[in-house]
This record gives sequence, structure tokens and C-alpha cells, in this order.
Amino acid sequence: MKASEKGFTMSSRALKLLSEKRLLKILVEDAKIDLVVSYGANYDRMYLLLPGRFCSCASFYFDVYSRRVKDKCIHLRAFEISKSDVPIIKIFWEEFKNKLYPLIFKGMLT
Repeated sequence: MKASEKGFTMSSRALKLLSEKRLLKILVEDAKIDLVVSYGANYDRMYLLLPGRFCSCASFYFDVYSRRVKDKCIHLRAFEISKSDVPIIKIFWEEFKNKLYPLIFKGMLT
């Protein structure tokens, strides 16, 4: 049974994601890289977002891109609702490479 069938709308799920502070902007200061990411539900992976265009989550690939049954995934909807007002994390390349990149890579694989 899908979440929408249980009485949860995409907007309510997106608001929950925002209230849990799972959506972030990451600024890798010494590499001049800015990313928008969302933690997965268990905080064990991150999904890379190109706001309004792409998310590396499975829902985007299957529901939006392949089957075309949705116009966006929950992560893109949450970013849309946030109006870009999300927490910002400033880090340096070594920390990004060692701590966050593995989570983003894991999000692309699952």
C-alpha cells in the first residue's frame, strides 16, 4: 500500500521531510561546489537534487522518469515548498569526500 493510499499526501510527506531537516544545501567551500541533497528516511543515504529537474532517488527514476505516473518525487516537492529556504552546511573538500560523498553515492545505487 502506497503512502498516498494511507491518507498521506505528497505535500504532507514533503512537509514532514522539511520538518525533519532532511533537505540541505551543501557548500564545499574550497572546491566551490554547491549541492542540494536530501537524506533518506533512515539518514543512511543522500539523494542529489537538481531543483525542478532531477533527483537521484528511486521514486524519481521509476515514477517520474520511467512510468510517468508522477511529475516529481517527494524530495523535489519538498524543495519546491521550501522556496529554497533550507539549512546550509559549509564544509571543506576532505570532509565532503570522506563523510558525505559516500552517502550520496549510496543514494544513487539504491
